[in-house]
Amino acid sequence: MNNGFLDIELLTDYLDGKLDAKTMNRIEREALEDPFVAEALAGLSDHANRSVQSLSILQKQLAERIAIQEQHKKAAVITWQRLSIAATAAVLFVTVSIVFWMREENRRKHPERAPVEVNIAPRSTTALPLAPVIGLANYTTWLNKHNKLIGKEMSGKFVTLRFHIDAKGRPADIRIVKGLSNAYNQEAMRLLAAAPDWESSADQAEDILLNIGF
Repeated sequence: MNNGFLDIELLTDYLDGKLDAKTMNRIEREALEDPFVAEALAGLSDHANRSVQSLSILQKQLAERIAIQEQHKKAAVITWQRLSIAATAAVLFVTVSIVFWMREENRRKHPERAPVEVNIAPRSTTALPLAPVIGLANYTTWLNKHNKLIGKEMSGKFVTLRFHIDAKGRPADIRIVKGLSNAYNQEAMRLLAAAPDWESSADQAEDILLNIGF
């Protein structure tokens, strides 16, 4: 509804035929769409003399009608704003939930690599401690990368192996010091046997303790 058509003087001029055809057509369309405009026109038509008092009363009613409509508009805007805020909060919650789920799913599929601890117990005071040819850090990475049971039901546990390095730089006389199940013990032995070479030494009596984590 156009509030411009709730002006008493404009409606009075319409009834008196003082308006142009375009404005009169707009008032007639507004009267068809808004029952209150039609009622106002009917009320003015019933008061042929259109006293100042009657016009003032009708003008007051029209002003109250406009005020009520403005309140309804403001309430609608506030309601829409609240709905928008609630919708935004809901989208944010869903987004955060999805990100959290993706992080947990990624962590489950790619568990943290278990650390590999190497303890070398030299029996000779003159021999230098042995180390993998590629370095201990790269050796640990290789073991974790090729560990088929890492992050499974024994996650966080480890198998301890004892061995020494032969003249060719390969683990020899491999023994299980602390084991888990047969499958995990065999996987630890397989990893050690397939892993890169160690530095060879003339003193093959040097014992090495290797913790392979899962």
